[in-house]
Amino acid sequence: GYLAVLGGPGSGKSTLLRCLSKELIPIAGAIQWKGQPLKGMSYAQLALQRGVLSQSTELSFSFSVEQLVQLGVEVRGHCEQAQQVIKAVLQVCDMQHLQSRDYLTLSGGEQKRAQLARVLAQIWPVDSHVPGAFMGKWLLLDEWTAGLDIKHQQQLGRYFKAWAQQGLGIIMVLHDIPFAAQLADNCLLLKSGRVYSQGDVVTCLTQSSLQDALEINAHVEINKDSGRPFIYPLLESF
Repeated sequence: GYLAVLGGPGSGKSTLLRCLSKELIPIAGAIQWKGQPLKGMSYAQLALQRGVLSQSTELSFSFSVEQLVQLGVEVRGHCEQAQQVIKAVLQVCDMQHLQSRDYLTLSGGEQKRAQLARVLAQIWPVDSHVPGAFMGKWLLLDEWTAGLDIKHQQQLGRYFKAWAQQGLGIIMVLHDIPFAAQLADNCLLLKSGRVYSQGDVVTCLTQSSLQDALEINAHVEINKDSGRPFIYPLLESF
């Protein structure tokens, strides 16, 4: 499935994602990962099941793009198809022409795509074209669109939707509400650290819920072909 976590500043979106990735340990409650207590699972176990793209992915020393992606492959242990995986993730992230470049010389958007390639390499199936190839794998993404141009947002968004249909679980935090409405199947809307609403995007992303939970004015229209909400933010009068 494909879940978007939405909410205003300070609503708890990134904190929730960091708890799901076990970067943070909640002081109350418990998280289950595939029926097992998350706190009892090792990072090595989790690394084989989910890739995590955080908001902050800076490097302080030089790596080529290919070396960076190789780090993602190495998480898997011995991988006979390592070069095949690297080639595939560089291609989907449109980074194959930059694979020899020093990461520190890249633009912000290029760095984001290089980091995404690294994360994908961690969970990439040997044959991504087989039905259900991504089954059992997860992506946790925190503001993956930040710094990306619209072309690459759309290209990667199409890939994400296709992989979700092949069994990949995706949980993403986004500020771009209209884009989230086009991508996700379901959403979790947070307000002040609590769940405001949860369900499919049509149910959650209404004009009244956007106003109440996010304090934004928007016109919401259901597209007849896709059945998804089209959201048009409106400027308020001053």
